[in-house]
Amino acid sequence: MIQLLLATRNRHKTREFAQLLGRNFTVRDLTSKSDVPAIVESGSTFAENAALKAVTISKIFLNEIVVADDSGLEVEAFGGAPGIFSARYAGENANDSRNVEKLLQELQDTRDRSARFYCVIALAKNGELLTTVAGEVTGTITKSPRGENGFGYDPIFVPNGFCETFAELTSETKNKISHRAKAAASLVQHFNNAPRSGET
Repeated sequence: MIQLLLATRNRHKTREFAQLLGRNFTVRDLTSKSDVPAIVESGSTFAENAALKAVTISKIFLNEIVVADDSGLEVEAFGGAPGIFSARYAGENANDSRNVEKLLQELQDTRDRSARFYCVIALAKNGELLTTVAGEVTGTITKSPRGENGFGYDPIFVPNGFCETFAELTSETKNKISHRAKAAASLVQHFNNAPRSGET
């Protein structure tokens, strides 16, 4: 059993990671670690932010295998925005509904509604970055939110090949095709290819 510390307090994300990685992994997060300061995501790319979070947390929890991800929505008509600012698109204290509302408002008169979700996962231990993996899924933005599942921009994103938004799909279906699912599959493959003497 491989034990991972996920550098997040987002329980939705923790639950999703546990489902994606499977029964050979035990996933914990920072929910009970109130003394851990928030990490300023100062990177200019998803990879930089994921690595920053993973490495910083791994310096605090020595000998732990730390996983951090940075992911977001990139809209073609906006030149890739909101991108790394997806979680705070409507402001530093924005919630999911406000971010979605702002995005839909700005896309209101735009014909090209193509977009992609992109995710980078970073793995670190003892302050050293071990590897990064990535995944993406392309699709389109709806005119209004649909569905009750998922989080973030899920209610307005329809992956190519489907008629439902991520928030309308079952978690089982989403976890087969999502950007995070593809990145997590690469992470599992990394562990499968790692030497037997170590987990990383």
